[in-house]
Amino acid sequence: MSDEKWSGKTEGWGFGINIFIALIKIFGFAPAYVLLVPVCFVYTIINAKAKKAIRQFRKRLGLKTSFFDYYAHFFSFSLTIIHRAGLLIGKNDKIKYQTQNEDRISNSLKNGKGVILLSSHIGNFWIASEILGERLNAPINILMVERDGEKMKKVYDGFDKNRKVKIITLDENHIETALKINAALQNGEIVAALGDRFIDENVGEIEFLGEKAKFPRGIFEIACLTQTPIIPVFMTRQKIENYTFRAGDIIEIPNTDRKKRREFIDRAMRDFVGQIGEQARKTPLQWYNFYCFWD
Repeated sequence: MSDEKWSGKTEGWGFGINIFIALIKIFGFAPAYVLLVPVCFVYTIINAKAKKAIRQFRKRLGLKTSFFDYYAHFFSFSLTIIHRAGLLIGKNDKIKYQTQNEDRISNSLKNGKGVILLSSHIGNFWIASEILGERLNAPINILMVERDGEKMKKVYDGFDKNRKVKIITLDENHIETALKINAALQNGEIVAALGDRFIDENVGEIEFLGEKAKFPRGIFEIACLTQTPIIPVFMTRQKIENYTFRAGDIIEIPNTDRKKRREFIDRAMRDFVGQIGEQARKTPLQWYNFYCFWD
C-alpha cells in the first residue's frame, strides 16, 4: 500500500484529545469550539495529503475546492471528535438528534438473532453507536482495526463500566475474530462496522462516484454465512450540535451454493456502496476519508 493510501489507523484521538476532554468537562463545548479554530487553520495549511484527498473526492461530486472548503472539512471532522468525547464524559443532554427508520433495526432484532449495522466515514459513527446503545435493548459490538481498537478500549475503560458498547478488534487471527462476531450475532447483539476501508486483500472493486474503488468483503461474507441482515446507517450533523440518525434500506444475502454466493455478495456490496454515494452527495463536508480513495 502506497503512502497515499490509508495507513491502517484512524486519525483524531491523538491530537490532544485529553485537553479537549478537560475543557468540555469544566466549561462545556464552547471553549473547545474556539480552540478548534486555530488548530484546524494550521491543519489546513500543513496537511497536503489530506487536502489532495479532499480535492479528489470533491471533484468526483463536481465541486470546486478552495482554502475555505479544506478548512470546512477539517473543522467538520474535528466536531465529530469533540462530540464523541463529550458523550463519553456524560454531556448527552447537549447533543440533540432525531431518527429516521430506526424501527428497521428494532424489528430485525425481534427475530432473535443479531443485526449488522454497516456505516462509513461519513458523519459521526461513534455518536450513532452511543445513542443506539442507550435506545435499543441489545449490546453493540464495534469492529475496529487492532491498533485503534486497543486505543479506544483504553478511552472507554476510563468512563462508565456499564456502557453497552463493546469493541471487537480486527487482528491477524481472522478465525478468532469471526468467532467473536458470530457469537455476538447468535446472542442477538448488534455488530457495527465501517464498510468503506479495507485492511487485507479480501476486497471487491465497486463503482463509487463514477470510478471503481476497493471495499472490504469480509463483513458481507459473514452476513451471508450467518444469515444476518445488513442495515446501512448514517449519523450526520444538521446543525452544530444537532444530528440525524438514519437507517438505510435493509440488505439481505441468501445463503446459496458457493458459486451463486459470490454473485449475491457482489450485489449486496453494490447496494451498500450506492447508499454511501447517495449520502456523500447530500453531506459532502462530512466525508472523512482523508486519503486518496480511488488510487
